[in-house]
Amino acid sequence: MTYHVVLQPGAENDIDEAYQWYEAQRIGLGDQFLRELVEYYQKLQQNPAIFKSVSKQYRQAALRKFPFVIIYKIAHTEVQIYAVFHTSRNPKEKFSKR
Repeated sequence: MTYHVVLQPGAENDIDEAYQWYEAQRIGLGDQFLRELVEYYQKLQQNPAIFKSVSKQYRQAALRKFPFVIIYKIAHTEVQIYAVFHTSRNPKEKFSKR
């Protein structure tokens, strides 16, 4: 079965902020970040259970090339992405704002 990846608004903001930051560091680096995210979306579409659970509901996928994690949950035929954030940030602070 193929799952449908759905970005929640908070995750979209996370991705935009990271993209802008990487592009400010070096032109094209933001695009590399987005390409890696797309690779992970494809993995999540095929088998979202391959990444570890971090709670009863949520799972976490750590990117390879960038110090970011994708926080998501599986709901029926969807993979709902709630956050894409830098590994130096505290996830409890992140979710307390939402």
